[in-house]
Amino acid sequence: MRRLLLFLLPLCLNAQTYTELLNLLEKSNSYKSAKELESASQSLYQAAQGKNLPSLDATLSAIELSEIPNMTLHLPTFPAIKADVGTRKHLEGALVLSYPLFTGFAISASIDKARLENEQATLKLTNLKRNLAMHVTQLFSAIVAEEKVIDALLSSEIAINQAYKKAKGFYDNGLLAQSELYAIEAKKYDIEAQLLHHHNQKKQLLNQLSLIVNTKIETLQADTLQTFETPSENEAKEIAFHEREDLHVMAKAIDVAQSSVDLAKSKNYPTVAMVGVLKRQGDSMELNGDGYTNADKGYVGLSASWNLFNGFSDAHTIDAARASKMSAFFSLEEYKQQIALEVDNTALEIKTLEAQLNSAKLEAKASESYTLLTQGRFDNQLISADELSRAIANLASTKAKVATLQSELFSQSARLWLECGWSVFEKKVLTQK
Repeated sequence: MRRLLLFLLPLCLNAQTYTELLNLLEKSNSYKSAKELESASQSLYQAAQGKNLPSLDATLSAIELSEIPNMTLHLPTFPAIKADVGTRKHLEGALVLSYPLFTGFAISASIDKARLENEQATLKLTNLKRNLAMHVTQLFSAIVAEEKVIDALLSSEIAINQAYKKAKGFYDNGLLAQSELYAIEAKKYDIEAQLLHHHNQKKQLLNQLSLIVNTKIETLQADTLQTFETPSENEAKEIAFHEREDLHVMAKAIDVAQSSVDLAKSKNYPTVAMVGVLKRQGDSMELNGDGYTNADKGYVGLSASWNLFNGFSDAHTIDAARASKMSAFFSLEEYKQQIALEVDNTALEIKTLEAQLNSAKLEAKASESYTLLTQGRFDNQLISADELSRAIANLASTKAKVATLQSELFSQSARLWLECGWSVFEKKVLTQK
């Protein structure tokens, strides 16, 4: 039971910070799946390297003929004579050592292809981690924003409750119309409904986050949305072109296609192999001969083969491999343009959010001052309860707006670094957290 609890403990954590969440990315099932694919590609690469080594095979065959092998001797002046030349039982055992001396560079091409595909798998794994980090960043910032919105609504709820008590006192003393009391009461219930909505929204986001990191996440720190420096558009694009893992994957695809071209070209060359065989035969498991022929059948030899014509199949295969290489090249060029577009759009979004945030902060400051003024006027019966309730609700709305913009700015700033590559993001962002 204790071992079971120790096993389940990592699956139920309260990840308090952004960095702790990113440390859980490798628990994701999608990451684990990609990790297994990387391991498979590593094994395939090692298997391809084995083709450079000689091959050793052991064989054993046993047959029983329906008749004893014989031959007929035709001698002058004598009738035909039949003579046995073997036994009905025949067994052969051999150790066969073979080594390819020349394969038209097929082996080296296949090894290069397997190596490049292994490197691709490693890059894909890192790129998956980068994409998961983008999703986690978005969810993290959204959850923290929900928590701040909830705090703002709770503050407004306290203020509206206090205002309702004063309004109820005015109403009981005949100083306030019933309609005004109902208006502030309606706003009170509206704030409660908003609180319920945002609490449920937060739970939904936490559930999504838990699914991604394969760990139960219950709470986050609400004060962890720290700002950090972001690169300029040109700097970010230059970094991305050198560091983005998915870009390197596509560049490797060109190299893989070139290996396929080399592999297809190998069919234009002859293949030469050396073989050495230790072989014995006999009519029993001792393999000591059958009394008719020698027991030792070992030999050493060379074999060469060269296809002269196969219906232009090899030529078409080479053309197809070259076309695949060109396709990979054009895909890479288009992907570079997509990356540049992503970086440009993210940088523009950051500038927009910064301007909106500055405006929202001033709006919240003004709303807070107006709410205090309105509260004093209401206490002195200079304004209606409806105007006070609207001022309190507007203050909560402006605070929520600030929290949402701060969340989105954090998310987009982290996204810009993630668009530069995972290794860059680790150095520039995670070291600042």
